[in-house]
Amino acid sequence: MVSLNLEKKQIDLINESLCVYATCNECMELHRTGNLGFSRVDGFVDDRGKSCLYRLKQMCHDLFRNADEAGYKEKFYDITVGYIFHEAMKLRENLYQLEYYKPQYAQLNNTDGLTASEKKILHEFDVHINKAEKRLNDELKQVKIILRELVAQLKDLIKLYRNNYLLPRFLLDNEKSFTRIYGARGYRELLGEMYEKGKATLLSRAALSYLESQYYEMAAHLFRKVMTLDTHDERARFFFLYSSAFNLYFKNRLSRALGYANRAASTAAAGDDVERYRLELENLISELPKEMSRRRKR
Repeated sequence: MVSLNLEKKQIDLINESLCVYATCNECMELHRTGNLGFSRVDGFVDDRGKSCLYRLKQMCHDLFRNADEAGYKEKFYDITVGYIFHEAMKLRENLYQLEYYKPQYAQLNNTDGLTASEKKILHEFDVHINKAEKRLNDELKQVKIILRELVAQLKDLIKLYRNNYLLPRFLLDNEKSFTRIYGARGYRELLGEMYEKGKATLLSRAALSYLESQYYEMAAHLFRKVMTLDTHDERARFFFLYSSAFNLYFKNRLSRALGYANRAASTAAAGDDVERYRLELENLISELPKEMSRRRKR
C-alpha cells in the first residue's frame, strides 16, 4: 500500500509541474511582447531554490533518482525535467547579459574620445550581445519544445498515479489548469483513459474522498453531479442522500436530516463501501428522533 506521505509528494510533483507550465508560458508571452525581464525569469528558473523549475527538479530527484521502486516513466520524467532546467538556466544567463550589460554597452559606445583599443573592445561587446540575443531566441524555442514533451509525459505520470487517494480531488480542483494544457477534449480523454466512466468516476471518487474527510456539503454537491450524469446510479443517490443527511444534522436541521436519512436507507444501493456507511446511517436514524425529542423538551 502506498503511504499517504508518498501520495502527497506525488500530488505536489504534479502541482509543481502545472506551475512550471504556467510560468514558462507567461515568460514566453512576455518575451513576445518585449517585456520579459530577468526578475520574471528568476521566478521560473534559478539555482537557489526559489523558482518553480528548481523545486520540480529537486522533487524529481528525491522521488525518482535513487529510488529502486521508481518506474522507467518516472525516471524518464526526471531526465526531462533536468534537461529543461539545464536549457532554462542558459536562457536565464543570456537574459541577464542583455538586461544588465547591453545598456552599459550602449552608453559607452556613445562616449566621445574612445581610443582604438576601447573601440575594439566595444566591437567585441557588440558581437557578443548579438550572439546572446540569438541564443536567447533559440533557447526559448528549445524550452518550448521540451515543455510540450514534459506535459505529454505528465499525462503518463497522472495515469500511473490513478489509485492515489488524493488525485481525484486534485484533478477536479485543477480542471481549468489541465484544460489549458491539454484542451477540453484532451482532459476528457485523460479521464476516460484513467477511469471506467470518465468524469463520472472522477466525481464519484472525489466526492467519496470529501465524504471520508467529513466535508459533507461538498460531498453531497459532487454526488448530485454524478447523478446528473447517470440518473440510474443508485450508489451515487445513496451517498448524495447520506451526505445531505449528515450535512443537515450538523447544521441543526434535524427534521430535514431525518428525511434524507430515511430516503438513503430505502435505496437499493449495494457494495462494501455502501454497507459500511449504512451502519452509521442506521445510528443516525436511531438517534435523530431522540435528539429532536430532547430539544422539544428544552
